[in-house]
Amino acid sequence: MLKEHERHGYSYLHCSDLCLGDVHLKIQGGMGSPMDSDNYGMIQLFFDMMGAGWTVPEWLKDIDWENLMLLTLNIAEVAKLPHLTPQTPITITHRPNPIQHIIEKTVTLNVGKSRSFCFVDNHGDEVLCHINSVALIDVWKNTEKELNNPKLAERFSPEQLKEAAKHSYDALEQCCPKGMCYIGIEYECSKNYDLTFYSKQYLKSRPETHQGSSHFLMMRLKPDQETGTHGLPLKGCVIQTPVPPDTIKIPAELFLYHERMDEWTETIL
Repeated sequence: MLKEHERHGYSYLHCSDLCLGDVHLKIQGGMGSPMDSDNYGMIQLFFDMMGAGWTVPEWLKDIDWENLMLLTLNIAEVAKLPHLTPQTPITITHRPNPIQHIIEKTVTLNVGKSRSFCFVDNHGDEVLCHINSVALIDVWKNTEKELNNPKLAERFSPEQLKEAAKHSYDALEQCCPKGMCYIGIEYECSKNYDLTFYSKQYLKSRPETHQGSSHFLMMRLKPDQETGTHGLPLKGCVIQTPVPPDTIKIPAELFLYHERMDEWTETIL
């Protein structure tokens, strides 16, 4: 199922730079949210955009809102966007979706230990991978810490924070029971690839069915350092399989890697 799953990419989530006229803006991140009836925050933002002067284009008037995805981009070090008119030229630098390559290489991970291994990539080249650390992540503790961040109270109302907490805890209850952990991996790679690992336990399991609404919490791991001990870019990933906090050894697979593509620029006049 994982190999056959079509991964949809929303290209504007992969913007790296945005120029409004002669003002250069750096994209720090972003997210996409469906415009469904349960997503009150996104619907409110949609109406706020119209209240600020945005007009609904003709093509959008005939589209079912349940088929829409609203993307929001975070601009680094800017509190307010510059003034924009219909005549303002817009230049967007895109980082295209990476290409996915299936590997399925068996790898045994040991908590608290490092190891190295090789695999042959899609170009026939041997790629050296160094796993610098394997650690267990208490996702409940991390989620509580994030939700209690004082900066969130400055950006969202108590009602919005309560709703966000409910969605987060609903997702955790379905995906990772309290007291269980996820597996965090920090690694270096001799080529600029992003690796995805799965536990053997997960790959051999049957998909679970949930009663009522299904929630999913996607986690990312960003290492504190940019460069690892082997002098290569240090990256992180998470195996989202719940394991007991006393887990030592995890039979796993390097299931796939993503090959990054060159940037390209789009100009909107």
